Amino acid sequence: SSNGSFTFSSPVNSGGSYSVAVQTQPTGQTCTVGSASGTGTATANVTSVAVSCTTNTYTISVDISGLSGTVVLQNNEGNDLSRNANGTAPFTTSIAHGETYSVTVKTQPTGQVCSVTSGTGTATANVTVGVNCVNTYTIGGTVSGLTGTVVLRNNGVDDLTVSSNGSFTFSSPVNSGGSYSVAVQTQPTGQTCTVGSA
Repeated sequence: SSNGSFTFSSPVNSGGSYSVAVQTQPTGQTCTVGSASGTGTATANVTSVAVSCTTNTYTISVDISGLSGTVVLQNNEGNDLSRNANGTAPFTTSIAHGETYSVTVKTQPTGQVCSVTSGTGTATANVTVGVNCVNTYTIGGTVSGLTGTVVLRNNGVDDLTVSSNGSFTFSSPVNSGGSYSVAVQTQPTGQTCTVGSA
């Protein structure tokens, strides 16, 4: 359980053979016995068997579905991965055993929103993170008869201040299949605005 020298409890008779192998690997590491030192014939005490251990590293990959443009993903706020096709792809930087990973979307594809499923955790094996992309649509319309400033709201959260007649578009798109509901949040002074096809 520590680095340094070791000695087996059972000796080998003079002229007998020995063959040292790893029976159980340590958690998160891989140990190997030197090919030149692990086997031989005992003619004296043997102290040259070398065992070298390294920390395991794991691949973090993404499995993308629904993509129709180009998305840029990141792991741990770096190691950018640009993809323009569905399927599985790995980040170029591996993660050591016990280290954390966090997959996020850096740049959304045009006209789509991609979301990451179970994108964070601690690496104890190779990891594949799901990324699902859906089409998005802008919500807008036309204002007429306005003489002041009206505040419109979509889906109870997305406010838009309009102070002139003509077309308008909310800044936040809506996912394909999602609902929208436009209402007047604040009326203009001296006027009453109503929404049609809300």
